[in-house]
This record gives sequence, C-alpha cells and structure tokens, in this order.
Amino acid sequence: MMESTEQSKLEVLAEIEVQLNQALQNLVINSIEPTDSKKAIMLAFFADVKALAQQHHFRELGYLCLKSEEFIKQHNQELFNDGSYLLKLTKRFGETAQCLSSLLAAASDQAMGEETKVCRLWRPESGDSMGQDYQISNLALGRVLVLDDEMLVLNIIESVLRNRGYAVRITNDPDQALAILRAHEADLLILDLFMPGKSGLEFYRDLKQEKIVIPTIVLTASANKADHILALQEGIDNFLTKPFEADVLVANVEKLIKKEQKHKNAYLKDGLTSAYTRSFFVDRFAQEKAKFLRDGIVFSVIFIDLDHFKEINDTYGHLFGDLVLQSFVAQFKASFRPSDQIFRYGGDEFLLLLPETDAAAEFKMIERIRQQFQRKAFIMPIKSHKVYITFSAGITEFNNGDKTLEDILEEADRQLYRAKERGRACTSYITDAIESDSEKNRVLICDDSSTVSKLIKSRLNRFGLETQVVATGKEALAIFPDFKPHLIILDMILPDVNGDAVLQQIRHMEPENHVKVILISVKSLGEKEQLLKELGYDDFIKKPISLERLEQSVKRLL
Repeated sequence: MMESTEQSKLEVLAEIEVQLNQALQNLVINSIEPTDSKKAIMLAFFADVKALAQQHHFRELGYLCLKSEEFIKQHNQELFNDGSYLLKLTKRFGETAQCLSSLLAAASDQAMGEETKVCRLWRPESGDSMGQDYQISNLALGRVLVLDDEMLVLNIIESVLRNRGYAVRITNDPDQALAILRAHEADLLILDLFMPGKSGLEFYRDLKQEKIVIPTIVLTASANKADHILALQEGIDNFLTKPFEADVLVANVEKLIKKEQKHKNAYLKDGLTSAYTRSFFVDRFAQEKAKFLRDGIVFSVIFIDLDHFKEINDTYGHLFGDLVLQSFVAQFKASFRPSDQIFRYGGDEFLLLLPETDAAAEFKMIERIRQQFQRKAFIMPIKSHKVYITFSAGITEFNNGDKTLEDILEEADRQLYRAKERGRACTSYITDAIESDSEKNRVLICDDSSTVSKLIKSRLNRFGLETQVVATGKEALAIFPDFKPHLIILDMILPDVNGDAVLQQIRHMEPENHVKVILISVKSLGEKEQLLKELGYDDFIKKPISLERLEQSVKRLL
C-alpha cells in the first residue's frame, strides 16, 4: 500500500516537472515578446500546481504557487514592462523548481527505502535503544530533536509537536543526540537541563566545541535564577519550566524555527540558483576537516567554472544566463548523493564538497555529469536556436590534516586553471599531491548511436586517451573550439548535420592545426569521396566497425 502511494506521488511530481519546464520556456519567450496569453498560461500553471499540491499535501509547494499566483495578478501590468518585476518572477520560478526537486528526491528515496531518509524513534526496551522507525516528511514544519532522561516528558513533547505538524525525534542518550546533530538532521533542540551522567549545559558546551550551532530550548524543573542566567550566558535561546503548557511549548518552537529558517535561507542558499553559499562552504569545510582529524576520512573539493559564460550573457542576455546557472545546479543536485553539496562561489564559479570520497572516484562522477551537461541543448525561442554550454573542473582531496581552507582552494583552483589550459571542457585532478605534466591525446567521438560510441570510448580509454562523446554534428561543432581534439572519429550520417558538412566547418575553424579525422559509416563514401579528400581525412572504416582495426588506425595517427 505504501509503494502505490509513493508511486502516485512520483507520478504527480513528474507531471508537475513537465509543466514547470514548459512554463520556464514561456517565461523566456515573454521576456522577449510579452503577450497576455503567455501571462495567462503562467498564471494557469501556478493555479494548477497549487491545486495538485493541496490535493497531495505538498504544503510548501502549494504555498509557493499561491504566492506566485498572487504576484502575477498584483503586477499584471508592469510585469513585463519593468525588468525588476521579471527578475522577481524568475526567482519565484527558481524557488518552485528547488522545492519540486527536493520533493522528487524525497519521494524517490522513500520509494527506494533509503536509510538516509529514515528517522528512528528511540524507546529503550530490553537493552535495545533502537525502536520503531518512521519517515521524516520534507513537508513538516521543522525537525525537532528532544533530549531528556524522562520518557514521559519525551512522549508528551513528541505527541504535542507531531500533532502540530513537526517531525520529532526523541532520545534519552546524549551520544545518539550528538550523532543526529553532527548529521544536520534537526532544526531545533529541546534539552533537559539536569540529566544523569551529563547535564544539559555540558552537552551544549560539547556542541559549541564541535562548532554545531542550533536553536535550543532548555527544560528544567528548577526555579533557581542562577541556573537560568548561566544557561542564557552559554547561548541557550529560551527556557521552559516543567510542567509547561502545550501552547507555550509550540509557540516557542514555532518562533525559533521560523527565525532559524529565515536565517538559514539567507546564510545557506544562493537566491538565484538555490546552491549553497560561499559562507556556508567555510562551515562545511570545517566540519569535514574535523571528521578527518577525528576518523581519518578523506573528502574531495571541486572547483567548477562555466566556459565562456560572460560571452553567453553578452550574447543571449542575463535572463538566459540565469536559467543556465539554475539548470547547471539542478543537474548536479539530481546526480548527487544526499551527502554531496554544491556551493556558488561567485558569478559562474561553483564549489562541490563530497564527503568520504577521494579525487580519483570523483573524477569519474564529474566527467559523467560534465558530458551529460554539454549534450544538453538550451533552446532560444527565436528561430529555435540551440545553445550548447560546457564547463571545466579542478579536483583536489583533503588527505592531510595540516592543510588549511586556503590550501585546498588554491589546489582546486590550480587544477581548474590546468583544465582551462588544456582547452576547457574537461576535468583535471591531483593524486597524492603529484601532478602529471604529460598531456593526454584528446579524441572527439561523434556518432548518434550510443552503443557504438560507448564501445569506441571504452576501447580508447584503455590506452590512456581522453575522450569526449557527442551525438550530433552541432554538438561536435559546439565543443570543438574548447576541447581541441587531436583526432575526430566522425560518423558520416548524423541526425542534424551530416559528417561532410561537419568536416567542412571544422576545416574552416582550424586552418593551422590540422586535426586527424577517421570517418565511419554504414555506406561507402561514394560521390562524396572526392570532396572529402579535398577537405582532408585520414582513414575510413565501414560499419560494423572492427575495434581492432580502429585501434590500429588511432595508434598510427596519434
């Protein structure tokens, strides 16, 4: 029964995602040629999604759509006459997209039964501190952790707050509470002041020692003002005296969580892209470094820069550039593990922080995402013009406790610069602080058959060649200037621009550096052979391709 419910949610969210993509296209079109009909379509989009959100209890998504619907109605006249209102609407689309992305991830994780999304309710029984499981909903008003040695108090607080829409975890074990807080799985802590073994203040000092900052309410049966003053001096946010009234508890929780969420949104998230902020990266780096010093677990940091982004903004406009940045961040989030994070460093520069992962493993992941992104066509509404965009990346890993934040950023930036020197649209990384000066030969594979491309790529990677795979002639021409291949393996029959036309344009693009070319096709060259000889190609292999024959040709040419 649970599976069908989650599947239903996934289907609804997937439908909303399709509608969102169409609405974003309408937004771009309206920025160029505003029409009342397109405004009406966007208004209908938010109204439809709001209705679906209410029906399926996606409360945050429904609220965002309601506010966007009101915004369009209120500013209907000036919306596309004043650029500032258009930017505000774009940000609302970004918030909606981010919320939808989180809901999709949560629904998928719940359907798959991932333990990372499961919250355990601790009730010690027969020596076993682990009890019944329940799932944290992303739609909860906030996540509350309660640490108290009295089970009656824990049960009362849990019941009161759950009934008001909060996700609650309860425990009487300080070590378990600390593990939850290290994993950033709570938005607010309710803490008993007097507990056997370790007092509430001692526990709070442990949090400060580990640089864990969280709004905290202290519970106490003591009427001693000195205790209250001491707790406030330590940084505790509020006091509740036992016995407490349920409404007073809820009011305090609501006030602190709203305040914390407002602070976090400003501090943690970039308003345009919903990537985390540069300031938050500093905190996360400190936490991962502390984990390395404590447990010896390495982590990776990656510097990423979108290639020629200033030219993209100058050519297609800042609104288009904003949509590119949002799509870029969304692609990474969709490909990440729950623990991986992306941060906006500034402009078109981003940082990735990947816990418990070395540079060599991350190289494979980044290359996969990079190749997916460069094949994504951004469609301009005028004449359906397609724009392809690439990025460069530099990877380093934290494997030495003496390294500082500045050391890691400098290493990653140096690798990014190395990637740009190699022609952009590639990834560079460092292994055990030893850099290789030898440059790999680069091969561009252009074939619309993914099976053929994968076979060729796998074969060539065996002997150390750097490969890029594209499926159309236009993609090949878009990536050629930055990738600067030494060899192109070019299918003659492509879905958009045939191989002879691609080769002709490439020869115009690189009159001095004569790139090697291997042509492949299911047909013979026929009447095009003379033209192709004039353009210059180095070998022709008829499909089905013999990989041994191809390997021999590649080795001979390179």
